[in-house]
Amino acid sequence: MYIPESTYKNITTYLPILCVDLLILHAGKCLLLRRANRPAFGQFWFPGGRVHKLEMLRDAATRIAKEETGLNCVFTQIVTIEETIFPKDEETKTDKHTVNICCMMQLISSHELILLDKFHDSFEWISCIRPDLHLHEAVRRPLSLVGFS
Repeated sequence: MYIPESTYKNITTYLPILCVDLLILHAGKCLLLRRANRPAFGQFWFPGGRVHKLEMLRDAATRIAKEETGLNCVFTQIVTIEETIFPKDEETKTDKHTVNICCMMQLISSHELILLDKFHDSFEWISCIRPDLHLHEAVRRPLSLVGFS
């Protein structure tokens, strides 16, 4: 469901946004995407996005995996619930507050190519939490809960 930009900005002024973050696993590695938009421009995060009204979490997770990466994935479980708060700046007119339900996802086929959406400019499959990635706590904590160190 598409929400006009002006309506969405009005909503985010007053309410947190419900999102799913996708901890996509394959062969002992996790997929991270580098953001090409605000907030968190240039940082590596899980694929993720807003849950639509009347959309079940597992359906949102499957949809977002396909939209942001081109990958077909299967929802396996909820790992954790995180929150992010990004203060407003010169480009964003309001603070951003999200409630992020981190969902573990399993890649269906290892032969699929990653096709990034316009909101991401690169990706990495990681097998450990590397200091050079400067991961936000909303990414670091779920990774540590599933055994990444």
